[in-house]
Amino acid sequence: MKIFIGLVACIVLMSGYVLFTRNDSMTHTENQNEVSQGNKIVDTNVPDTRTDEEKVIADWYAPLTSFTLGRISMQASIADTNEERAQGLSDTPYIPIGIAKVFIFDTSEKWSFWMKDMNYPIDIFWLDENGHVVHVVENASPDSYPEFSFVPPTPAKYVIETKAGFAKENNIGVGAVANVAPFERPR
Repeated sequence: MKIFIGLVACIVLMSGYVLFTRNDSMTHTENQNEVSQGNKIVDTNVPDTRTDEEKVIADWYAPLTSFTLGRISMQASIADTNEERAQGLSDTPYIPIGIAKVFIFDTSEKWSFWMKDMNYPIDIFWLDENGHVVHVVENASPDSYPEFSFVPPTPAKYVIETKAGFAKENNIGVGAVANVAPFERPR
């Protein structure tokens, strides 16, 4: 009789263990939005609480480098490789206020810019190696492509693109100075 009671107790305990294990594994497989990370389960169904602008900045412009243009503090999305310079702002939905695309070249030349695959107008600033603005094009239109490219009259090492109207709103013209030191450090 003692063996029979011990056997029944064993069966009850084992079935409880199997039931517990089965329910635990079912919980993890039924919820497809949970991912195991080490010893913990992380819910991947967490809503993205970023604003639309924060998403655009993260998707299209990050990482960012702080700099000043005239007296205006801005964040720069750097383009310093041939691939990044060729892409520029093409296909971006818009350029947020306070963000600029900064093109860094190895030499000072009369760098030509076009509006291929652009979705909005921009202001374009050409700067010499010391950060002085040598040429400005305001409100460069996407409609100018492919017939027209924008070329400065003097060589430039840096080119900065901002939202259209930035030059006028901030009184930035030829002779204004940008702090280009952040562009020359390793990124």
